[in-house]
Amino acid sequence: MTENTPTYIFKPVAVDSIDLDDQLTSFSLDAPPDALQQSIKEVGIIHPVTLTPIGDRFRIICGHRRVKISSLLKTKEIPARILGSVMSDESVLVLNLSENQVHRRYSDIEKGLILCKLLEIKVPENRITEKYMPMLSLERSKKLLDDYPNVRQLTPGLKTLLHEMNVPFRTFSVFFSWDTESAKVAEIFFSVLRPGVNKWRDLLEWIDEIATRDEIPPLDLFELPEVESALYQSDLAPNDRYNRIRQVLYYRRYPIFSDLKIRLARALDELKLDDKTRVHFQDSFESDEIRIEMKFRTREQFVSQLEKLVRASDSEALDELIRIFKNP
Repeated sequence: MTENTPTYIFKPVAVDSIDLDDQLTSFSLDAPPDALQQSIKEVGIIHPVTLTPIGDRFRIICGHRRVKISSLLKTKEIPARILGSVMSDESVLVLNLSENQVHRRYSDIEKGLILCKLLEIKVPENRITEKYMPMLSLERSKKLLDDYPNVRQLTPGLKTLLHEMNVPFRTFSVFFSWDTESAKVAEIFFSVLRPGVNKWRDLLEWIDEIATRDEIPPLDLFELPEVESALYQSDLAPNDRYNRIRQVLYYRRYPIFSDLKIRLARALDELKLDDKTRVHFQDSFESDEIRIEMKFRTREQFVSQLEKLVRASDSEALDELIRIFKNP
């Protein structure tokens, strides 16, 4: 496709002559910042919006947020840069992406929505991969072109949340295989928990793996009583809330391993050893070797620990400790 350099004229344009419903070049999932609204309210629009004529109205190429704020403020006219001729849908998208390429960084959700629009207006896939994906800082990949547009199936609220928290595509792509109800509950869950990106990844991976293994919808895991209790416990700090939920999911992901840890903790407690006596073992339970370490500075400390070890040697707790590592 050959593009000529567009020519513009600058003039004020009536806000009610701009088609606010035409969202072809509306990519941003950010709400208009208060500072922008206050600036437009006090001094008006400083940087003209870019428009193209379509019939007797105008289509927005760049400046959706400025036009929206002006409409809300009931501004009658705004400064505009108007193309001298009608442009195709693809040309309009190219111009928007080109103008924003230097100063705009798109989230992965926004990149998916842009690719959706390019596909919807029938831009050939080879042109999208060769020309437009590099403009979005994406590698030229047919697989990515197939995968990214799946963002269209996510709910508006989930799209906004993923955008706001800058969750990468490789993390949230698990949603594409989830049922609608599970995705809706996940939106509520992560809106309340609001973890960091790495914690998003860990939780989604675990939930997806458990649901796949147990052949249950992810919804069932989000609705576990222990998960909901931790999520909505108001006196828990955010990190404690995450750790509590992670512990529940850890047990579901590794039930045998978790049971061993519970048995181990109980056995060690029942041995009633001295605080200065340490029991060492392999956390993975792959070795059956158990080591005892004693630290002391006086004869009394040595004797006290030794007496407790002698009492422990005749206990059921010691037999249980050995069984845990001998035959887990």
